[in-house]
Amino acid sequence: MEIDVGIINYNGGDELTKCVKSLKAQTNPVRVFVFDNASTDESVQHLRDSGVDCKIIECPNNLGYAGACNGLLENMDSDIQVLCNMDLEFDPAWAQNLLSCFERHPEAGSVASLVMEKSGVVNAVGVLFGADLFAKNEASGLDISQADVREKEVFGCYGAVMSFRKVAAEAAGKMDASFFLFFEETEWYFRHNLAGFKTVFCPDARVYHERSMTTVRYSPRKLFYSERNRLRTAVRLLPLGDVLKLPVRGFVRYVNMAKGGVPGSSGDGKKLSKFAICGALAKAWIQALCMFPKEWATRKKYEREFEKVPQKVQKLLELYKLT
Repeated sequence: MEIDVGIINYNGGDELTKCVKSLKAQTNPVRVFVFDNASTDESVQHLRDSGVDCKIIECPNNLGYAGACNGLLENMDSDIQVLCNMDLEFDPAWAQNLLSCFERHPEAGSVASLVMEKSGVVNAVGVLFGADLFAKNEASGLDISQADVREKEVFGCYGAVMSFRKVAAEAAGKMDASFFLFFEETEWYFRHNLAGFKTVFCPDARVYHERSMTTVRYSPRKLFYSERNRLRTAVRLLPLGDVLKLPVRGFVRYVNMAKGGVPGSSGDGKKLSKFAICGALAKAWIQALCMFPKEWATRKKYEREFEKVPQKVQKLLELYKLT
Protein backbone atom coordinates (compact mmCIF):
# COMPACT_ATOMS: atom_id res chain seq x y z
CA MET A 1 0.00 0.00 0.00
CA GLU A 2 1.12 3.54 -0.77
CA ILE A 3 0.73 6.52 1.56
CA ASP A 4 -0.13 10.08 0.55
CA VAL A 5 0.65 12.65 3.25
CA GLY A 6 -0.95 16.09 3.04
CA ILE A 7 0.48 18.93 5.15
CA ILE A 8 -1.50 22.07 5.99
CA ASN A 9 0.84 25.06 6.17
CA TYR A 10 0.28 28.56 7.47
CA ASN A 11 3.41 30.58 8.29
CA GLY A 12 5.23 27.41 9.24
CA GLY A 13 8.69 28.91 8.88
CA ASP A 14 11.51 26.38 8.89
CA GLU A 15 9.26 23.87 10.69
CA LEU A 16 7.55 23.10 7.38
CA THR A 17 10.78 22.06 5.67
CA LYS A 18 11.81 19.97 8.69
CA CYS A 19 8.46 18.21 8.62
CA VAL A 20 8.70 17.39 4.91
CA LYS A 21 12.29 16.17 5.31
CA SER A 22 11.27 13.82 8.12
CA LEU A 23 8.60 12.34 5.83
CA LYS A 24 10.99 11.93 2.90
CA ALA A 25 13.40 10.11 5.25
CA GLN A 26 10.88 7.36 6.00
CA THR A 27 11.97 3.73 5.71
CA ASN A 28 8.77 3.21 3.71
CA PRO A 29 8.51 5.87 0.95
CA VAL A 30 5.57 8.30 1.03
CA ARG A 31 4.28 10.96 -1.33
CA VAL A 32 4.08 14.44 0.21
CA PHE A 33 1.62 17.23 -0.63
CA VAL A 34 1.75 20.70 0.95
CA PHE A 35 -1.31 22.96 0.96
CA ASP A 36 -0.29 26.52 1.77
CA ASN A 37 -3.06 28.62 3.32
CA ALA A 38 -1.96 32.04 1.98
CA SER A 39 1.10 32.23 4.24
CA THR A 40 2.74 35.63 4.68
CA ASP A 41 6.17 34.28 5.65
CA GLU A 42 8.86 32.60 3.54
CA SER A 43 8.02 29.03 4.54
CA VAL A 44 7.04 27.87 1.05
CA GLN A 45 10.04 29.50 -0.58
CA HIS A 46 12.36 27.90 1.98
CA LEU A 47 10.80 24.54 1.17
CA ARG A 48 11.35 25.06 -2.54
CA ASP A 49 14.95 26.15 -1.93
CA SER A 50 15.59 22.95 0.04
CA GLY A 51 15.00 20.86 -3.06
CA VAL A 52 12.91 18.29 -1.17
CA ASP A 53 10.56 16.36 -3.44
CA CYS A 54 6.91 17.27 -2.75
CA LYS A 55 3.89 18.81 -4.46
CA ILE A 56 3.07 22.34 -3.30
CA ILE A 57 -0.46 23.71 -3.67
CA GLU A 58 -0.65 27.45 -3.03
CA CYS A 59 -4.03 28.89 -2.14
CA PRO A 60 -4.58 32.66 -2.54
CA ASN A 61 -6.88 32.72 0.51
CA ASN A 62 -6.69 31.25 3.99
CA LEU A 63 -9.33 28.51 3.95
CA GLY A 64 -8.73 27.45 7.53
CA TYR A 65 -7.71 23.95 8.58
CA ALA A 66 -10.86 22.22 7.32
CA GLY A 67 -10.81 23.95 3.94
CA ALA A 68 -7.14 23.09 3.46
CA CYS A 69 -7.82 19.45 4.36
CA ASN A 70 -10.51 19.32 1.69
CA GLY A 71 -8.07 20.80 -0.82
CA LEU A 72 -5.56 18.08 -0.02
CA LEU A 73 -8.15 15.29 -0.23
CA GLU A 74 -8.94 16.45 -3.76
CA ASN A 75 -5.28 15.95 -4.75
CA MET A 76 -4.45 12.69 -2.98
CA ASP A 77 -5.44 9.32 -4.44
CA SER A 78 -3.55 6.57 -2.56
CA ASP A 79 -5.49 3.96 -0.60
CA ILE A 80 -3.93 5.25 2.65
CA GLN A 81 -4.05 9.02 3.19
CA VAL A 82 -2.80 11.33 5.93
CA LEU A 83 -3.64 14.93 6.88
CA CYS A 84 -1.33 16.70 9.30
CA ASN A 85 0.10 19.91 10.76
CA MET A 86 3.34 21.42 9.49
CA ASP A 87 4.93 21.53 12.99
CA LEU A 88 5.59 17.79 13.21
CA GLU A 89 8.58 15.51 13.03
CA PHE A 90 7.92 11.92 12.01
CA ASP A 91 9.89 9.00 13.43
CA PRO A 92 11.77 7.31 10.52
CA ALA A 93 9.76 4.08 10.96
CA TRP A 94 6.39 5.87 11.33
CA ALA A 95 5.06 5.01 7.84
CA GLN A 96 6.22 1.39 8.02
CA ASN A 97 4.61 0.87 11.43
CA LEU A 98 1.45 2.65 10.30
CA LEU A 99 1.04 0.38 7.28
CA SER A 100 1.69 -2.70 9.41
CA CYS A 101 -1.14 -1.65 11.71
CA PHE A 102 -3.51 -1.12 8.78
CA GLU A 103 -2.62 -4.62 7.56
CA ARG A 104 -3.23 -6.13 11.02
CA HIS A 105 -6.62 -4.41 11.17
CA PRO A 106 -8.31 -4.63 7.77
CA GLU A 107 -11.58 -3.65 9.49
CA ALA A 108 -10.15 -0.30 10.64
CA GLY A 109 -10.86 2.84 8.63
CA SER A 110 -8.17 4.84 10.47
CA VAL A 111 -4.99 4.32 12.45
CA ALA A 112 -4.12 6.88 15.11
CA SER A 113 -0.45 7.69 15.66
CA LEU A 114 1.19 8.22 19.05
CA VAL A 115 1.62 11.99 19.13
CA MET A 116 4.06 13.22 21.75
CA GLU A 117 6.67 15.81 22.61
CA LYS A 118 10.32 14.84 22.45
CA SER A 119 10.49 15.25 26.22
CA GLY A 120 8.30 12.15 26.53
CA VAL A 121 5.08 14.05 27.29
CA VAL A 122 2.08 12.63 25.44
CA ASN A 123 -0.18 14.90 23.36
CA ALA A 124 -2.89 12.33 22.74
CA VAL A 125 -3.71 8.63 22.72
CA GLY A 126 -7.44 8.97 22.02
CA VAL A 127 -10.31 11.40 22.56
CA LEU A 128 -12.79 11.35 25.46
CA PHE A 129 -16.06 13.30 25.74
CA GLY A 130 -18.34 14.91 28.25
CA ALA A 131 -22.13 14.77 27.87
CA ASP A 132 -22.08 18.15 26.04
CA LEU A 133 -19.37 16.95 23.61
CA PHE A 134 -16.61 18.73 25.53
CA ALA A 135 -13.58 16.84 24.23
CA LYS A 136 -10.33 16.05 26.00
CA ASN A 137 -7.33 14.22 24.63
CA GLU A 138 -6.73 10.97 26.49
CA ALA A 139 -3.38 10.91 28.37
CA SER A 140 -2.62 14.51 27.37
CA GLY A 141 0.23 15.90 29.48
CA LEU A 142 1.24 12.53 30.93
CA ASP A 143 4.72 11.11 30.65
CA ILE A 144 4.69 8.16 28.27
CA SER A 145 5.62 5.85 31.17
CA GLN A 146 2.29 6.76 32.84
CA ALA A 147 0.04 6.58 29.77
CA ASP A 148 -1.92 3.63 28.41
CA VAL A 149 -0.18 3.18 25.07
CA ARG A 150 -1.44 -0.27 24.19
CA GLU A 151 -2.71 -0.91 20.67
CA LYS A 152 -6.46 -0.44 21.07
CA GLU A 153 -9.61 0.92 19.49
CA VAL A 154 -10.15 4.67 20.01
CA PHE A 155 -12.74 7.24 18.93
CA GLY A 156 -10.64 8.77 16.15
CA CYS A 157 -7.32 10.35 15.26
CA TYR A 158 -5.84 13.38 17.02
CA GLY A 159 -6.19 16.36 14.66
CA ALA A 160 -2.45 17.01 14.36
CA VAL A 161 -2.05 13.84 12.27
CA MET A 162 -4.94 11.80 10.85
CA SER A 163 -4.28 8.58 8.91
CA PHE A 164 -7.16 6.83 7.17
CA ARG A 165 -8.23 4.69 4.26
CA LYS A 166 -9.46 6.58 1.22
CA VAL A 167 -12.74 4.65 1.34
CA ALA A 168 -13.37 5.85 4.92
CA ALA A 169 -12.80 9.50 3.97
CA GLU A 170 -15.14 9.15 1.01
CA ALA A 171 -17.85 7.64 3.24
CA ALA A 172 -17.51 10.44 5.81
CA GLY A 173 -17.55 13.17 3.18
CA LYS A 174 -15.66 16.46 3.21
CA MET A 175 -14.85 18.37 6.37
CA ASP A 176 -17.04 21.38 7.07
CA ALA A 177 -14.94 24.31 5.85
CA SER A 178 -17.18 26.77 7.74
CA PHE A 179 -15.66 25.51 11.00
CA PHE A 180 -12.39 27.16 9.85
CA LEU A 181 -10.40 26.05 12.92
CA PHE A 182 -10.88 23.49 15.71
CA PHE A 183 -13.31 20.64 16.27
CA GLU A 184 -13.55 20.05 12.52
CA GLU A 185 -11.66 16.75 12.81
CA THR A 186 -13.83 15.68 15.77
CA GLU A 187 -17.05 16.32 13.85
CA TRP A 188 -15.49 14.51 10.87
CA TYR A 189 -14.58 11.48 12.96
CA PHE A 190 -18.09 11.27 14.32
CA ARG A 191 -19.10 10.81 10.69
CA HIS A 192 -16.40 8.16 10.23
CA ASN A 193 -17.94 6.24 13.14
CA LEU A 194 -21.50 6.80 11.89
CA ALA A 195 -20.43 5.36 8.52
CA GLY A 196 -19.18 2.22 10.32
CA PHE A 197 -15.42 2.86 10.29
CA LYS A 198 -13.35 2.29 13.43
CA THR A 199 -9.98 3.74 14.49
CA VAL A 200 -7.10 1.76 16.00
CA PHE A 201 -4.36 3.47 18.03
CA CYS A 202 -0.83 2.38 17.03
CA PRO A 203 1.82 3.17 19.67
CA ASP A 204 4.66 2.29 17.28
CA ALA A 205 3.65 4.99 14.76
CA ARG A 206 5.34 7.89 16.56
CA VAL A 207 5.10 11.57 15.69
CA TYR A 208 6.68 14.45 17.61
CA HIS A 209 4.67 17.63 18.05
CA GLU A 210 4.93 20.87 20.00
CA ARG A 211 1.27 21.91 20.23
CA SER A 212 -0.45 25.09 19.03
CA MET A 213 2.52 26.64 17.24
CA THR A 214 0.29 28.75 14.97
CA THR A 215 -3.01 29.01 16.82
CA VAL A 216 -1.48 29.67 20.28
CA ARG A 217 -2.50 27.61 23.28
CA TYR A 218 -5.07 29.22 25.65
CA SER A 219 -5.73 32.14 23.26
CA PRO A 220 -9.27 33.67 23.13
CA ARG A 221 -9.29 32.96 19.38
CA LYS A 222 -8.75 29.26 20.00
CA LEU A 223 -11.39 29.24 22.74
CA PHE A 224 -13.93 30.93 20.46
CA TYR A 225 -13.58 28.48 17.57
CA SER A 226 -13.42 25.44 19.84
CA GLU A 227 -16.59 26.36 21.71
CA ARG A 228 -18.58 27.58 18.72
CA ASN A 229 -17.82 24.47 16.70
CA ARG A 230 -18.45 22.14 19.64
CA LEU A 231 -21.93 23.66 20.03
CA ARG A 232 -22.60 23.39 16.31
CA THR A 233 -21.61 19.73 16.36
CA ALA A 234 -23.76 19.05 19.43
CA VAL A 235 -26.86 20.38 17.65
CA ARG A 236 -26.10 18.12 14.70
CA LEU A 237 -25.51 14.93 16.66
CA LEU A 238 -26.85 14.81 20.21
CA PRO A 239 -30.30 13.61 21.30
CA LEU A 240 -32.72 16.54 21.53
CA GLY A 241 -32.85 16.35 25.33
CA ASP A 242 -29.08 16.77 25.53
CA VAL A 243 -29.17 19.67 23.07
CA LEU A 244 -31.60 21.48 25.39
CA LYS A 245 -29.26 20.87 28.34
CA LEU A 246 -26.25 22.48 26.62
CA PRO A 247 -26.54 25.89 28.38
CA VAL A 248 -26.75 24.36 31.86
CA ARG A 249 -23.96 21.87 31.27
CA GLY A 250 -21.80 24.57 29.72
CA PHE A 251 -22.31 26.92 32.66
CA VAL A 252 -21.45 24.19 35.19
CA ARG A 253 -18.30 23.30 33.26
CA TYR A 254 -17.17 26.93 33.01
CA VAL A 255 -17.63 27.39 36.77
CA ASN A 256 -15.65 24.24 37.55
CA MET A 257 -12.88 25.26 35.18
CA ALA A 258 -12.72 28.74 36.72
CA LYS A 259 -12.31 27.19 40.16
CA GLY A 260 -9.17 25.51 38.87
CA GLY A 261 -7.71 28.88 37.90
CA VAL A 262 -7.51 30.81 34.64
CA PRO A 263 -4.15 30.82 32.79
CA GLY A 264 -2.38 34.15 33.26
CA SER A 265 -1.03 34.19 29.73
CA SER A 266 -1.49 32.49 26.38
CA GLY A 267 1.07 30.21 24.77
CA ASP A 268 2.80 33.15 23.08
CA GLY A 269 3.30 34.98 26.39
CA LYS A 270 0.50 37.53 25.99
CA LYS A 271 -1.42 38.38 29.15
CA LEU A 272 -4.90 36.87 29.36
CA SER A 273 -7.79 38.79 30.88
CA LYS A 274 -11.02 37.33 32.23
CA PHE A 275 -12.85 39.87 30.07
CA ALA A 276 -11.25 38.48 26.88
CA ILE A 277 -12.06 34.91 27.87
CA CYS A 278 -15.70 35.72 28.72
CA GLY A 279 -16.00 37.72 25.49
CA ALA A 280 -14.76 34.78 23.42
CA LEU A 281 -17.25 32.43 25.10
CA ALA A 282 -20.15 34.86 24.63
CA LYS A 283 -19.29 35.35 20.96
CA ALA A 284 -19.11 31.56 20.46
CA TRP A 285 -22.57 31.01 21.98
CA ILE A 286 -24.15 33.89 20.06
CA GLN A 287 -22.80 32.69 16.72
CA ALA A 288 -23.78 29.09 17.46
CA LEU A 289 -27.30 30.24 18.31
CA CYS A 290 -27.54 32.21 15.07
CA MET A 291 -26.41 29.11 13.17
CA PHE A 292 -29.02 26.86 14.82
CA PRO A 293 -31.37 26.65 11.78
CA LYS A 294 -28.47 25.69 9.51
CA GLU A 295 -27.20 23.08 11.97
CA TRP A 296 -30.67 21.62 12.37
CA ALA A 297 -30.86 21.20 8.59
CA THR A 298 -27.46 19.45 8.70
CA ARG A 299 -28.80 17.21 11.49
CA LYS A 300 -31.68 16.13 9.24
CA LYS A 301 -29.25 15.48 6.38
CA TYR A 302 -27.07 13.26 8.61
CA GLU A 303 -30.11 11.34 9.82
CA ARG A 304 -31.05 10.57 6.22
CA GLU A 305 -27.50 9.57 5.35
CA PHE A 306 -26.42 7.61 8.44
CA GLU A 307 -29.72 6.74 10.20
CA LYS A 308 -30.38 6.77 13.98
CA VAL A 309 -27.65 9.37 14.49
CA PRO A 310 -28.47 10.45 18.08
CA GLN A 311 -28.68 6.83 19.25
CA LYS A 312 -25.36 5.91 17.61
CA VAL A 313 -23.65 9.00 19.02
CA GLN A 314 -24.97 8.21 22.51
CA LYS A 315 -23.33 4.77 22.31
CA LEU A 316 -20.05 6.38 21.21
CA LEU A 317 -20.17 8.77 24.18
CA GLU A 318 -20.69 5.83 26.53
CA LEU A 319 -17.64 4.10 25.05
CA TYR A 320 -15.40 7.18 25.21
CA LYS A 321 -16.73 8.86 28.34
CA LEU A 322 -14.78 11.59 30.07
CA THR A 323 -14.60 10.89 33.82
